[in-house]
Amino acid sequence: MPPGPIYDDRVRLLSLLAALAAGPSAPRAAPRAAPRAAPLVDATSVVAGLRIDLRYATAANLTGRPLYSESRCLLRPDVAAALARAQAALAREGYGLLAWDCYRPLSAQRALWRVCPHPGLVANPRTGSNHNRGAAIDLTLVDRAGRPVEMPTPFDSFDAKARQGATEGVPAAAQRHREILRRAMVAAGFTAIRKEWWHYDFRGALKDPLLDVKL
Repeated sequence: MPPGPIYDDRVRLLSLLAALAAGPSAPRAAPRAAPRAAPLVDATSVVAGLRIDLRYATAANLTGRPLYSESRCLLRPDVAAALARAQAALAREGYGLLAWDCYRPLSAQRALWRVCPHPGLVANPRTGSNHNRGAAIDLTLVDRAGRPVEMPTPFDSFDAKARQGATEGVPAAAQRHREILRRAMVAAGFTAIRKEWWHYDFRGALKDPLLDVKL
């Protein structure tokens, strides 16, 4: 007798019973996300001839103690590439760059804020600094032999002479060097700030996240 409706119903029933006996099927594993590229690079591997003297890796800073366990100038890859352009332009004029601070962990920003909780001098860690984004750098000029040239003030000075464009009490040579640095950094894609001649932000950095990668 050829199969009929009763036969088909039995087949469907047996298939259902077999599925119930086997239990629920295992959920499919979620696809693994592709690993993200490292958000920061060592700038000395990108910027030929870059010299570093990271003050926050020493006790010679506002807190009086080291905030970093190692002296490495970390930056976002695009920021490091822009810094390389500035370095190349300065080399043609007989100068180079010396970095005092690059990426700064958010935990270090909090330590600075505890010592100097003054907006305009130190960024509030709630909003963060572009240093915490790997998109700001504090730096000065050196000559061909790597010696720092005359500048208006030392690093992290709160003196009025630290302002961009300050002339009163600032020697002509220091003004000239400050302008050479400013011109090279701005041409490479950075912006200067009013209160600190040594600080430069990479343009458009505010859209990037704050980072707390330990140094």
